[in-house]
Amino acid sequence: MRKSVLIVLLTLLVTTLAVAQFAPANPPEGKQTPQVQMKPIGDPAWKPVDFHVFSAPVGTPDNGFADFGQTMTYLLYPLRHQACAELGRGPGDPHQPPYTHEMEAGLDIMNYQDANVFSAKDFTTPNGVFAIWMIVPHHGASGSSPDFGLGPIMPNTLFPLHIVGETYRNNKLWDAYLGDFYVPKLDNNLSCPFNVDGWSHVPVFFADTSSFGPGGPLQGHYEYRVTVTDATGEGWSITTSFTVR
Repeated sequence: MRKSVLIVLLTLLVTTLAVAQFAPANPPEGKQTPQVQMKPIGDPAWKPVDFHVFSAPVGTPDNGFADFGQTMTYLLYPLRHQACAELGRGPGDPHQPPYTHEMEAGLDIMNYQDANVFSAKDFTTPNGVFAIWMIVPHHGASGSSPDFGLGPIMPNTLFPLHIVGETYRNNKLWDAYLGDFYVPKLDNNLSCPFNVDGWSHVPVFFADTSSFGPGGPLQGHYEYRVTVTDATGEGWSITTSFTVR
């Protein structure tokens, strides 16, 4: 398994039309705003929200980058998100919407800070730079999910989601294997079976670190370029940016 792992869960929110810069309306004083650009592919019925970019442990080649999974687990409520073989950490105990600040709450608990500029140490194993967000329903379907009997969902007919990403440094490909995942529908074919109509929210985690690059200086401007598409071919093109000094 590569260093980036996709997890799955459930949620709801609004949308933008053309290229959008994601940022809180009034970020708390002293906190940096993640640099994120989004462009819709078609007219998706769901939207990525709650973006965060920060440095945290990913592990080393010697431990199989196990700290990535640990960091991922620490950032999610432990009872609300449980282990499932096909999902990493999937739906756990039911919890009601909105889900637009779950990632933010996890960062606050772990005392991780959003940043746009990192040191070489922040981007060198055992550390890496994470980009995380939540996918939530935007319009259309209602139904059952692991969180409620009736509410806004991304229906199973939109799954699997395909999420694939690459890392660029100074506008040149730096890591072609940032991640490539499919998020399956929630049904009885999973090892953690569900009998529901769809997802209420889907958390996404990516991270990269010095070990996966071609070598040489780390300093530069980095972009994680990620495409997320559903079973209809609609989705989002997402770019998260940061600088290593």
